[in-house]
Amino acid sequence: MKVLEECGLAGYMIHRYPHMFSGGQRQRIGIARALAMKPKFVVCDEAVSALDVSIQSQIINLLQELKEKENLTYMFISHDLSVVKNISDRIAVMYLGVIVELCGSAELFDSPLHPYTEALLSAIPTTDPDSKDKEMIILEGDIPSPVNPPPGCKFNTRCRDCMDICLSVVPEWIEHKPGHFVACHKYTRAE
Repeated sequence: MKVLEECGLAGYMIHRYPHMFSGGQRQRIGIARALAMKPKFVVCDEAVSALDVSIQSQIINLLQELKEKENLTYMFISHDLSVVKNISDRIAVMYLGVIVELCGSAELFDSPLHPYTEALLSAIPTTDPDSKDKEMIILEGDIPSPVNPPPGCKFNTRCRDCMDICLSVVPEWIEHKPGHFVACHKYTRAE
């Protein structure tokens, strides 16, 4: 009962059937179930993707509170970068199952390095009037098969910065700045 109450649910709700709960309440139940065994590491896979924005905010706030209270570590998997920005300390951007960029949350949003990360960030809707001059990067080209990816960089079929080397050589994973890693030939150091 205590874990239900910590997740914002009343104890009497334990006697209800699943169809009697809203989407937000169901998400809170999922969180309560995950925390019942007192874990230290929780994987949140698309934890708020099916919820409306106000409920998303409530669930994110709940996760933040529980993180502090229970000393939890989350791996938060999401396609929604605006949600990721608010909950993550570090962000890894993946393309076709490969991490292409990894750094602190603020660093990623302030100084993205990989062309895929730049395209993702340019697609985030905003109400900021100063951002109307911001270029929206449209990804063109064919989306490669994850089963049979192209040789070289997996992003080469859609990259606006594609070079000859990208077509045949897998980019090295480098630390471009302290704590900011990228896998892109644009940043490969000359030997």
